[in-house]
Amino acid sequence: MTMEQKKTQLKEQVAYHPYYSKEHPAPPVRPAAHVGAREAGSGRGRHPGDGVQALYGHPAGGQIRPPARVVTIPEQPLRPTPSHVLAERRQRLRSRHRKPAAYTIMMQRSLSQMDVTPSSGRMYTGRPERLQPRHNDSHIPMRSGRRRRRGAFIAKLLGFFAVLVIAVLGVNFALTSPALRVQQVSVVGTQNPIVVGSIQHMGVQGQNIFLIDTAALAARIEALPQVASATLAKQWPNALTVTVVERTPVLLWQTKYGTFSVDRQAVVIAPASQTLNANGLQTLVDMRSRQVGLSDQPIRPGVRLSQADVAFALQVFAGLPQGTFILRYDEGIPVGVATSGGNGSFVVISQHGWIAYLGGASDANPLDNRLLELQQILAFAQRQHLDVATIDLRFGLRPVFTLK
Repeated sequence: MTMEQKKTQLKEQVAYHPYYSKEHPAPPVRPAAHVGAREAGSGRGRHPGDGVQALYGHPAGGQIRPPARVVTIPEQPLRPTPSHVLAERRQRLRSRHRKPAAYTIMMQRSLSQMDVTPSSGRMYTGRPERLQPRHNDSHIPMRSGRRRRRGAFIAKLLGFFAVLVIAVLGVNFALTSPALRVQQVSVVGTQNPIVVGSIQHMGVQGQNIFLIDTAALAARIEALPQVASATLAKQWPNALTVTVVERTPVLLWQTKYGTFSVDRQAVVIAPASQTLNANGLQTLVDMRSRQVGLSDQPIRPGVRLSQADVAFALQVFAGLPQGTFILRYDEGIPVGVATSGGNGSFVVISQHGWIAYLGGASDANPLDNRLLELQQILAFAQRQHLDVATIDLRFGLRPVFTLK
């Protein structure tokens, strides 16, 4: 046994006879029964040592030595493998099994790939993920899957046209179907029949619900003098709900064109005959020769007046006893009476026969001071038993009054 063979063997392995090796293999062992049978057939007698010679290959007359058994005992005692080492081995085996098996796809060689005349057999093409089609009907090879790409392109084109046709049909149905035309318009937030009738007769019925511009329609509704704000909601498939906030009248403005109701934003709402609860409102008489609004238009529903003048009139009605006077708005000043310098002057005409000039809303003296001065002058005249004719409060802290 050579040194290299000794190094490759483990110590705990059982050794064999050193005479036998790769250069000198051991002869095959033949059973003794076969040897005796062959000798018996030949007519010769059996020698007691023939069996030993057949078994060990030594002459029968020599000394017979059986092959020695060499047993090597390891220097260190064997220890059991730790559990964590076994766990790592099992983990490696599992990970090895999880790896996908690599398959080599064999396919027919073609002239386009090899540029030579193909022979019999199969070969590995290097591209297992993509198989080249076989064309037996034509001697011209198909390159790069051109026919397959052309079929995919045609399929995509047909799918696109199908989706386009479905979309066109859907849009046509949505725009022309009678089921999607507005048939009912509901008005919420007011009981005024004039407002409800004006909204319902704006031509919304019969229109396609998809084509209705809710913002533009809300602006049209808010342009109504009676409406302060409006919001719209589509009720599919053929209804529309309009929620309105109606203007609240606070004053009646009497002009030569008629008497109209006005809200706090100084917007002329409607004629007094079309205003609910108009009998409970105070009336201001406009005596100007040119009765127009801020836009120089004659006073009518929808025209906006001066918000300061409306607030001034409401404050006068709140500061004086109701039902005892008439409030006028005039631009003409009597002779001998100082002017206020404003666009107009409010005049209080009492049932007791006196007239008070309050001035305009733009005067420096607050209206509360002017009303206080008016009450003090009236109290002084009552104590002195004076018959007051006019009271002019347009001079700040220097009021002037005249007697009859």
